[in-house]
Amino acid sequence: MASVQQLRLKARALYKELYYLAKEYPDPNYRCNERLHKCFLAHVGADRDRLEAGIAKADFIKKELEAMYSLRKYRALKQRYYDEPPPPPKPTWDSKP
Repeated sequence: MASVQQLRLKARALYKELYYLAKEYPDPNYRCNERLHKCFLAHVGADRDRLEAGIAKADFIKKELEAMYSLRKYRALKQRYYDEPPPPPKPTWDSKP
């Protein structure tokens, strides 16, 4: 078990990493940095168990953001180098010529 001071240092490092990742968030209307700040302020002065749970959740969110950015980069590269035309629309049997 880590001390409360070590958990706070880890939370601070996670906050900095998430703040940096939030700068590239694709939707500007989401206000990711404001939500991040509110989330971390909610855990100020919390006990050890709540801090550990919050750090675990923040670590999960960090991994999800990294995965989302990797997928976005993969899709951009795929579109750039393997430019395939979109598939033709499927015929509808209801329409009559």
